[in-house]
Amino acid sequence: MNILDRLNKYVYIAIYILLVTTMINGCNGCSSQKENVKLRKEVDSLTIAVDALKKSSYSRNELDIRMQIEGYEVSKRMLYDQNAIVRTTVRPDDRMNAYDTKIKELQEKISSSK
Repeated sequence: MNILDRLNKYVYIAIYILLVTTMINGCNGCSSQKENVKLRKEVDSLTIAVDALKKSSYSRNELDIRMQIEGYEVSKRMLYDQNAIVRTTVRPDDRMNAYDTKIKELQEKISSSK
């Protein structure tokens, strides 16, 4: 009986160790699964964004024109927001009107190139 008691004691210890390792492995699996789901959603959203960018890609010339338009619009907003006296012979309103005409010219280039 002495040997069976020792053997029984080791069996209980082995079962306890297996139970603890199974629980630890199971908990790690749950958190990994949550992270995988989160990463899949992020990859899906990035894939959608990349597909949208591919569909709306511009030619080099059109991109340069669009960059110029944005530059003029930013300059116009800065003049309007600052409402400062420009220390040249050109008044701020005249400068903004000049920006508007350049923006219209560039937008016409884009629409005529399509």
